[in-house]
Amino acid sequence: MLSTSPLAQILSQTLAYSTDSAGMHPSHILPDKLRAIAAAGFLFAEVAFPDLEMYASQLHPDYKKLDDGGQRDLDKLIGAANEISKLCNSLGVKLLAVHPFSELEGYADEAKRAHGMERAHAWFKVLKALNCEILQVSSSDDPSSSKDRNLIARDLRDLADAAAKEQPPIKIAYEMWAWGCHINTWEDTWDICKRVDRPNFGLCLDTFQICARAFASPTSPTGLLQPLFSASNPSANPFSTEYASQLLRNSLSRLADTLPPEKIFYFQISDGAHPGGANGGKRGIEELKQSARKKGIDPLYAWSNAWRPLPYMDELVGRKYGGYLPVVDVCEAVLKTGWRGPFSFEVFYERDMSIEDPTVPERWTRAAQGSFERIMQELKARGIEV
Repeated sequence: MLSTSPLAQILSQTLAYSTDSAGMHPSHILPDKLRAIAAAGFLFAEVAFPDLEMYASQLHPDYKKLDDGGQRDLDKLIGAANEISKLCNSLGVKLLAVHPFSELEGYADEAKRAHGMERAHAWFKVLKALNCEILQVSSSDDPSSSKDRNLIARDLRDLADAAAKEQPPIKIAYEMWAWGCHINTWEDTWDICKRVDRPNFGLCLDTFQICARAFASPTSPTGLLQPLFSASNPSANPFSTEYASQLLRNSLSRLADTLPPEKIFYFQISDGAHPGGANGGKRGIEELKQSARKKGIDPLYAWSNAWRPLPYMDELVGRKYGGYLPVVDVCEAVLKTGWRGPFSFEVFYERDMSIEDPTVPERWTRAAQGSFERIMQELKARGIEV
């Protein structure tokens, strides 16, 4: 039964689904993903830049992906973006944002900074072709970048100023990546946002990223952050759940009291499953670590890429996906700021999404609508309303 609460009605008007969450196999092409998103009843979609580049390569087999300076086959990419814009118009779907733009900020080398801005201007052209006005920028995971927040803010301010000059103006939604080298909590991104101090620069919050720094750990036996044992804390219990729960409660309380709703440009939703859960045990955790080492990435990044089901997925489809993050707690805190949308699903579950199955886009987008309804029901039960 569809939720009829005023809050659900308001949020459903800007409800979005991300294209990279509608299938991870090469056979799941961008037009098919967008058709599935529209058929499931979403009015908005996020476009993953790699999806668009893959589509450009399908239109043009000789297509060369953009380099770090935004060079190579930009014209072909813009042509692909124009085709996607036409498709979205025919489907009645608007594009909320393009993601993820990263590794722009915190560089002392002027040539590297200039390269980053050239890449940004190339992306701006793509956004214009897509008729999209939000660029999501993720906190850098490049260890060679500076931790100096004044440098980071300087570069992002330059980006925001350049984006504001576009016609129509582009907004920058800054997201914390939990594996970011220097900026990896919502508090970090909010500090940078205040330093940037531009009206078109705000935040993209994400339930998974917040929980990955203030509640969960894919490499701990319990799946939760654990207190550190030390001489000053000899009674630390590595199997305690209260430590992680209190850590998250404190973080969410600060978030609800701190963030101005107008600075939350949009909010991404996903759950997280523990690699060691569902009988995965130590082997599942070790496989995640090995995958991360093989790819040269942080285990949190490897976890994010493969273990993010929809909230209530087990209940919705009758299969074990194992989501365990307190997603509704995060939603409640964000809503307590006064924020009321946009709201977008960004989920990645490699075991299912990466198979060559043409039903994947439809199954996941339809399940997301069910997930939205369950979240709304739970929020209503908690007394969270307009």
